[in-house]
Formats: sequence, structure tokens, C-alpha cells
Amino acid sequence: MTAAAFHQAWDRFEAWLATHSPADHATLQPPATAAELHALESALGFSLHPELAALLQRHNGVAEDRGWQSPPFPAGSFLPLGHRLDNAWAIAAVHQQLIELDREYPSAEFWGEDDLNGHRHQWVSFAHPNDGGLAFIDHRPGPTYGHVYEFGLGSGAVDPTEWAPSLTQFITTLTTCLADGTPFRHFWPEKFEHPAGDHRINWSVRI
Repeated sequence: MTAAAFHQAWDRFEAWLATHSPADHATLQPPATAAELHALESALGFSLHPELAALLQRHNGVAEDRGWQSPPFPAGSFLPLGHRLDNAWAIAAVHQQLIELDREYPSAEFWGEDDLNGHRHQWVSFAHPNDGGLAFIDHRPGPTYGHVYEFGLGSGAVDPTEWAPSLTQFITTLTTCLADGTPFRHFWPEKFEHPAGDHRINWSVRI
């Protein structure tokens, strides 16, 4: 997938949000600056996948919502499991946490470099839920480069779960699910009225 394809997919996704969930849409932040992207890549030690760079060039994460924090999730939690888009600073911070974790518990010693868990230092987050997990893009060169995974308590999975072979495909699929009311994996999109008085998106789990 190319950055141009991502932008086309994101245009459709954002248009749906703006029409059907303006409170969620309003949380989208302005683009990351060139300096912010450069600082992020310097912190990572490698280049951002073009699709992730394209996402940050559209919106540098979502605004923090310090209002009602219990489910249904606050505005901006419009991805499955209540994930919220990270900004460049948060992405760098999560990556540093993964590096520190790898220093304490070397992943390659447990799983081997060829296993997804064996190269956590090449996971780059793009969103996080309320439970301390993360959604990330694999940056290891090879067949899984650019694949989207979810890892965290909310999924109940011991290992990362692949959500899509690319960020473009992930956003394309989510938009179709939202528009048609069909599930993404076992997450069903629902629009609910928040106590704040607006309508927002939630993905309920049905197994």
C-alpha cells in the first residue's frame, strides 16, 4: 500500500466520522510538524512506515478527554477496544518503554528474532486503549512489515493479534464496517448517546 492509498482510505473514514460521530471527529488533532516527525524517527532509530507517517501528517493523535472515563469510552475512542490515536510524543514514549522492557527481558532470547514477539523494539504504536495495551505497526523488514497488530489486556490474547496487513486496509475495513453496521472481527460498531449529550462510536464485543 502507498501513502496515496492511505490518504484515500482516511478521507472516507474521516468523512464518516464527521457525519455520524462529530464528537469523535472533533478530537482529531492538527497534523504533526516536520520537526515532530523528525524527532520521532530519531527516537525510534529508523524511518516510520509511510502509512504511519501519512497518518501523523493528517492528525497528530486525538485530544485528551478528561471527562467521563468509564465505558462507554470518551470521545476519540473510536477504534475497536476503545483505542485512541497516539501523537508523535506518545509513540516515542511507548517505544522507549518497549526498549526498556526488552533490556530487562530480552525478547529474542525467549522467542527468537523470527517471531513477532522477538523484535518488540521494532513495534511502533499508533493507538492505545484504556487497559494499557497498544495497537502497533510492525517495522521489521520482511513479510510482516507494515502489518497492524493489537496487543493488550482488552483482547485477552497472550500474543499480538493481527488486525490487518496494512494500516490502509485496517482503515478501509473499519469504514466499511461502520457504514454497513457489520463486525470487525468480533467487534460490532454501535452509536450511543453519551451522558455529555452527543452521539459517539463504541465497538461491542460479541463472541
